Amino acid sequence: MKFTCESYGLLVEELEYFSLFDTLTCGQTFRYEEVSHGYGVWSKDKYAEIEQQDNRLIIRSDAPDYFIDYLALNEPYGEYNATLSAFPELTEKAKKASGVRLLRQDAFEMIISFIISANNNIPRIKKIISRICEKAGEKTPYGYAFPTRERLMALSEADFVSLGCGYRSRYLASAIRQITDEFIMRIKTLPTAQAMKALLSIMGVGAKVADCIMLFGLGRGDTFPVDVWMEKTLATENLNTNAKIRAYYLDRYGSLAGLAQQYIFHCARNLSE
Repeated sequence: MKFTCESYGLLVEELEYFSLFDTLTCGQTFRYEEVSHGYGVWSKDKYAEIEQQDNRLIIRSDAPDYFIDYLALNEPYGEYNATLSAFPELTEKAKKASGVRLLRQDAFEMIISFIISANNNIPRIKKIISRICEKAGEKTPYGYAFPTRERLMALSEADFVSLGCGYRSRYLASAIRQITDEFIMRIKTLPTAQAMKALLSIMGVGAKVADCIMLFGLGRGDTFPVDVWMEKTLATENLNTNAKIRAYYLDRYGSLAGLAQQYIFHCARNLSE
């Protein structure tokens, strides 16, 4: 890829193995919306308007370097795609979903977001997160930042109820007090299995949510979230529980299991396979 600094931010040319639409709509992020020039994307207190024109990407932002990392533009996705394409059951899916990338998102934001995501749908998740940002996030020229832990600590369980979080309100009020900076630093350094165990100690975090946090917030590719889409697609007579599906495909795809999961998810949910 070729990166050129522009007055508006950044121009990326010779773009390969990247689809902005497929990446944003694959269930790994909830803070984006369509705008006149592509998509408006928020992460923490950063914002960009990102537009894809075939193999060109226009990033309008005052923090373009942040979004290079956020979009994983320096990762060798051609190599990852070729490796996964070698699995017969993934050959077609890897072709159809070749533009999907795993976003590099903030761990704290992902813990809060995926607690909200449990037994929920994407439009409603997006609305709840937006209301929380408006309630407790710092106002910026581009909207509201995702609230820091300190700002969220000021909210009560009743506040979360009023924001539409429902039964998750109790989980959020508890989780915010548990996920200190020290907790985040610790799970970033722990091996995957131990980090998963630590995440599962948080109220409201089950196996699927923990896997999503590991994959989308900690960049751990050796995870394989199993939700209803994955269960419907992958369940067999022998792989008849979410735990069995997860274990089988983790063993099969190894460090690229998370990307394989996104390929399968994209084809199942967005391409009606």
